[in-house]
Amino acid sequence: MIQFENVSFNYENGEKILNDINLTIHEGEVICLTGASGCGKTTMTRLLNGTIPHFFHGDIEGRILVNHKNITKQSIYEISQASGSVFQNPRSQFFCLNTTSELAFEPENYGVDPITIKSHIANSADEFNIKHLLDRGIFNLSGGEKQLIACTTIQVSGHDIIILDEPSSNLDFKTIIKLRKMLKIWKREGKTIMIAEHRLHYLIDVVDCFIIMDQGRISNSYDQATFEKLSHDTLATLGLRTTHLEKMKPKRHSNSTWGTLTLRDFKFKYKNSLPLSINIPKVELSKGKVTAVIGHNGSGKSTFARCLTGVERKFKGTVDNDDITLKRGHRLNNVYLVFQDVNNQLFAESVDEELRLSNVELDNETIQERLQYYGISQHVERHPLSLSGGEKQRLAIASAVETNRDILIFDEPSSGLDGQRMREMSGIIDSLANKGHTIIVITHDYELLLSCADDILHLEHGHVKDQYTLNDENLAKLQAFFEI
Repeated sequence: MIQFENVSFNYENGEKILNDINLTIHEGEVICLTGASGCGKTTMTRLLNGTIPHFFHGDIEGRILVNHKNITKQSIYEISQASGSVFQNPRSQFFCLNTTSELAFEPENYGVDPITIKSHIANSADEFNIKHLLDRGIFNLSGGEKQLIACTTIQVSGHDIIILDEPSSNLDFKTIIKLRKMLKIWKREGKTIMIAEHRLHYLIDVVDCFIIMDQGRISNSYDQATFEKLSHDTLATLGLRTTHLEKMKPKRHSNSTWGTLTLRDFKFKYKNSLPLSINIPKVELSKGKVTAVIGHNGSGKSTFARCLTGVERKFKGTVDNDDITLKRGHRLNNVYLVFQDVNNQLFAESVDEELRLSNVELDNETIQERLQYYGISQHVERHPLSLSGGEKQRLAIASAVETNRDILIFDEPSSGLDGQRMREMSGIIDSLANKGHTIIVITHDYELLLSCADDILHLEHGHVKDQYTLNDENLAKLQAFFEI
């Protein structure tokens, strides 16, 4: 049993995140913490897995009991024996370069017999269907494969308490289905599971209780049956994502075409000895519209984006903006790519300075207006890397918009965003297209697609498998891809 008794917490910078939390999680229960980005979900997971106060420092009030023991008075060694965690970014929790070594790392540190460890790895790989990921280089895996390895480490170590922070945020749809199977296995085994999550559709038949958080407090709590019956409008009012993807309809298309971006002989390979990673004879993208690029992991989506930006020197092909050919140097100055992992493109010491890197002419008043538009004005003086995942995502996109470049590429822009922020992001993307920008969105997020996409570009194995306007007539194609 897990008990939060009158728990409040503020980080050492003085910001209060949690206010008087009272929550009981019974043994074998699966609960989901959801709510607006920055509402305190991740802080709850950190309190339970011991990274607060042992890594993230601040002031704790109240008690957190696990099996009647106050974990704030336990060492991280003692806490981690009882619970296993998967962070939002699994790369931050890996210690080894090899996947099998990573699976063995924790039980080795607890002195488990090597034969037992090998047996647990073999059984877990078989149960979770990841045998093909054994003895692989960690950093050669896709984001989804890293997440699967991180989850499997919990199974190998045999933890009774499992803590997951935004486990689906960077996963494609097929990997989310695998994650749901893992959760169901753990539930059958009687594990106690806490999941902090924005995407809710895959959890509806797994979670026992949905806890809604708002500004550091628990605002609502629903059992599974009650939560499943909440309408799309009610969920939207709560700032949440939908629970039934099959009921969603495409947006009404109002964007007009401002011309055509024509890509010809798009060819690229990482090494001469390897086959082409991108091989597209010709494809046309509408300026002034939102083109969503979909495809399974390894289909070439990110490589396609990098070639378009001009950063890949080995790229061969031409990009024509109507009748003007955009040379590599021109594309470097007129195309902006927002990375999937925005931690790699936040450079300044404060949020306002980050925005000034994109536009040196911004004054303080304008910066405040821009940040307010993206819902992060209260963090103007904070270091960008201290923000929540969703807040960092919004800052990176705000920086992209301030560059005033013609072509904007967003790689998983809704990663870490709650329902309200995801819909706001959709509106921002749509308005940019209305102003004549060529917008390309690379995403696995079906909800975002239905909210903002005008056209779909489906890539597989570096080729264009399909291209179509997203409307009621073509919706079945998108549902087939997402297996809805």
